[in-house]
Amino acid sequence: MTETDSTKRPLTMPVRFIPYLEKYRIYILFKDMLKDLVINLPKDHLKHMKIYLSRHLHDTKEADRIIMLIEPKLHIDVNGLVKILIKDLGCFVITRRCVMDRYEKHDNYEPGCVSSVLMSEVTKSLTMKEPVPQAGWLMFDHPCTVREARCLQQDGVLPTVTLVLMKTPPAAEAAYNDLTKARNFFQQDFVGLKFAYKATLKEVHIDPEDDTEKLSVKCFNAVNACRAGHQGPKQGLHVVGAPGVYRVVLLGPRGSGRRSQAYALAKHFGLVFLFFESIFNEAKEKDNDIGERIRKFGTSIQVRADVVKERILRKDCIDNGWVLAGYPTCGNDFELLDRQPTPPNRIIFLNAEMATCKARCLALGIDWCTGKTAPFGTPRVKRHPRNDEDVIDFELDFYFTEALAELRAAAGITAVEVDANEPFDKVQVKIQAAVIAAPAFDIETGCQLRNVCGD
Repeated sequence: MTETDSTKRPLTMPVRFIPYLEKYRIYILFKDMLKDLVINLPKDHLKHMKIYLSRHLHDTKEADRIIMLIEPKLHIDVNGLVKILIKDLGCFVITRRCVMDRYEKHDNYEPGCVSSVLMSEVTKSLTMKEPVPQAGWLMFDHPCTVREARCLQQDGVLPTVTLVLMKTPPAAEAAYNDLTKARNFFQQDFVGLKFAYKATLKEVHIDPEDDTEKLSVKCFNAVNACRAGHQGPKQGLHVVGAPGVYRVVLLGPRGSGRRSQAYALAKHFGLVFLFFESIFNEAKEKDNDIGERIRKFGTSIQVRADVVKERILRKDCIDNGWVLAGYPTCGNDFELLDRQPTPPNRIIFLNAEMATCKARCLALGIDWCTGKTAPFGTPRVKRHPRNDEDVIDFELDFYFTEALAELRAAAGITAVEVDANEPFDKVQVKIQAAVIAAPAFDIETGCQLRNVCGD
């Protein structure tokens, strides 16, 4: 055994260690752990690092954040089921009673008045309390209304998976009464919450003969299927309705057609089209904290990430999904985007040759009457200073020599690459196929998926 004294400088890394460290991303692990310690400032650093490493062993992306919705007609042992789940998943439980205990002790609490905004604030404080962010959490009787769910979403308390425990639905369920029955304060609006959390919905069908142990297995398999990107209905015997909201990032150089392809993709799937330059200019004009920071201090990597975060946390992006073009532009941008409450679940690279990209950029100008991009050939079409040949050469050279390698390393093995040299329609078909297809690799183990099934 040899010991390394960190007080003696300089420290040298043996050459034979470097390939291993790069292959298994040990450098990135240490960097992320240090950043996590600096951000959270835990009281017990050793315990915090142990929890971080234990989570990293099982899931290299993020901790499980689970909301459990139970059909009112279903009679199961919820407490016993939750005890088994937290033992298997290693997460903390947050119940409505826990939230109410904190809520009633809040300085702004008013007896006889229940504020959804204040309850959301209390819930967020519980989810951010050390070491809950690293271990994850599970809620099984909170929130109870759509209003509470929307407040939680606006505060960034978003689940990675929403488990819906329900009986196996019949072919056509009979409706004897169109009116909703009256509920008390602690009863959940089951149908409304299913709609609010449709982006992360997982239906777990319960049979009458299922015991608590079998229920826990089904729920655990549903969580694992969601981690692995299990998409589409009826792909498991007891787990259907994987997250159907796509959050897509199109990466590529100027001239690869990323903006046009993103717009066509958003139109096809009903997603929200986001172009970074447009949302950044919009944020710069707003009278809020982000707009004031941009006007006073200019742009930075963190400001760019805050602009994107503020936009993708809006209701339309949470409900419908989004496709983003023009961001990220480097590895640091990608890491900050991957740490957002709703990170992208589809990464697509548009690969095009530098000569092709340059020719496409030089072939287009700006119509000075309409301000839209148009090909040359009419007196109204002029060349924009941004499309100057020297500017294009600089941007393409930076992308192919530096940015592309960083983005590929940050995206990992689950990213899909599409040849953008082909015609527009053919490229769009390949992008749509990449969006709806299941991932080819398991993010947790780094191996190719063979048969992804809920149970």
